[in-house]
Amino acid sequence: MSQSNQSSKIALTQHKPKFADFETFANSVKSNGRASFAYDMKHGLRDGMKKGEKPKETARKLLARARLKILQHELAEAETLLGKAIELDPSNAELFTQMGDVLVKDMKRLGGALGFYLKAITLEPKVGSHYTSIATLLMKMQKYEEAIDYFEIAVKFDPKNLIALSRMMHLKAHRMRWNDFDKLPTYLKVFKDPKVVSDPFAFLSLCDDGAFQRVRSESLNRSRYKNAVKPWKPKPRAEGQKIRIGYFSNDYYNHATMHLMGGLLEAHDRSKFEIYLYDYGSKHQDNEHHRARRQADVFRDVRHMNTAQLVDQARRDQIDIGVDLKGFTEGGRLDIFNDRVAPVQIAYLGYPGTAGLPSMDYMIADRITIPSHLRKHYSEQILYMPDCYQPNDDHRFISPVTGTKASFGLPEEGFVFSSFNNPYKVTPQEFDIWMNLLKEVPNSVLWIYTSKGELREVLQNEAEKRGVAGNRIIPTGRLDPEFHLARLKHADLFLDTFNVNAHTTASDALWAGLPVVTKTGEQFAARVASSILTAAGLSDLVTTSASKYHDVALRIATDPAYLSDIRDRIEEAHLNSPLFDTKGYTRNFEALLERAFENYQAGNAPKSMGLSA
Repeated sequence: MSQSNQSSKIALTQHKPKFADFETFANSVKSNGRASFAYDMKHGLRDGMKKGEKPKETARKLLARARLKILQHELAEAETLLGKAIELDPSNAELFTQMGDVLVKDMKRLGGALGFYLKAITLEPKVGSHYTSIATLLMKMQKYEEAIDYFEIAVKFDPKNLIALSRMMHLKAHRMRWNDFDKLPTYLKVFKDPKVVSDPFAFLSLCDDGAFQRVRSESLNRSRYKNAVKPWKPKPRAEGQKIRIGYFSNDYYNHATMHLMGGLLEAHDRSKFEIYLYDYGSKHQDNEHHRARRQADVFRDVRHMNTAQLVDQARRDQIDIGVDLKGFTEGGRLDIFNDRVAPVQIAYLGYPGTAGLPSMDYMIADRITIPSHLRKHYSEQILYMPDCYQPNDDHRFISPVTGTKASFGLPEEGFVFSSFNNPYKVTPQEFDIWMNLLKEVPNSVLWIYTSKGELREVLQNEAEKRGVAGNRIIPTGRLDPEFHLARLKHADLFLDTFNVNAHTTASDALWAGLPVVTKTGEQFAARVASSILTAAGLSDLVTTSASKYHDVALRIATDPAYLSDIRDRIEEAHLNSPLFDTKGYTRNFEALLERAFENYQAGNAPKSMGLSA
């Protein structure tokens, strides 16, 4: 552990938080809540207590009830139950950890959550799960280095703490800590067990294995949800009755999902469809948020609804098709789809893999992202789009204010390789190839998105380990979408990552005129860029091996005529390719949804289908 990280750890463990939430709870029990709580203790059993029952036993029952409430997103009720349990058994560290887990779901109460976690560590200083909780809190606060340290402590105390291990590996990928990358196959073996519960998203960049990803998704769902609700019997419909589509997400703001599907929402055929948007927690109410609101027939802010309330709302709205835009990405609500918000439920766009949920009827894909021989890795039936599964907005704005190469730290002369993928997607395998390309193409540089400024030194050190001068690595950070698209004109080639391709970023690059070279993998996340490039008429930039990927990239960098031809084809794709035909995409998408709904209305079980079948 570095000296700076050790210092931050000491500072955190010695920090005495205000414990605002804990003190508020304690004071309320001593004053306003004491009489009613005493009544419960005396009379029997408003909270499930039995006469003669020991306080610790009652506390365990309250904990079990609280956990159920958490799964149902009834957090206020869970907090109340845990508060009473702590009053009964203040020596039970698990109660404090669970209370922290409730508070950590609210960004305004992270300090209170930390207080409860530290109390748990005070009670049980050698239990790894308590350190996992603090590490997860630090991860939420984007204090990644400190989070890694705490995950390492958790694994040290409990080598079988696989949640800590998986999150530690994922965070190391975010921080480009590649020192133990060769140990990944050993780490991953234990996660092939269907009984092991872990975060599916954490593994997407760590391996390219569709079967593995399905096991991860299904095992987590089995641990969380019981008795998935089956679709109810179809009811007679009035002639010409519109199909109601409900989109469920917390990304109705300046987010990749809205960048892709904003045009689709605008292009929906309102003579056939009614659009309901359910927002359970968008971070900002910006221009994209208001754009989404304008395109909805009904926009519902459901941030404060628990599982039962949200499902009930969707059913009262008589949604015909429920579309999940999140999956296992941050804040996803698969709980509501387990309880079924609509008779037809579809996984779409947000998570590049199977939901592994029995009640998720369909997944939107195409013949490249899920070819027939890989169909077995998905629990859903597949709705096959005729071209690329990914929507695009053919009216996305590119700022005319672009700066100069020098303003971005780029040389005026020389080939500019680029990678604007999130750093966690980059592995030593790609980086080795990129460094070889820099050696082979004189005066070239790598312009790379780092998300955090401190990764600059990490990347430059990794380059020097491979015999490339560190100053040939040009880090860059986040820009607003219209300015990001504009700066891409200064790059010559986008180098894709393997296990998790560029998704929105690939379409961004092509929309801005920047070529992308990719390698096709096995899992969905590793095949997206191949689908995008093929739909744009650029299948020659799709490769099937690391060596071919290198060769195509090298040819583009050293053959100006070939690069010019690619750029001409990208410009043509803006006008004539299915990738950037928003209206055409929307009509195909709607036709697929109509087929899925007609199949349900006919009383049939979900089945994979396309538009030509």
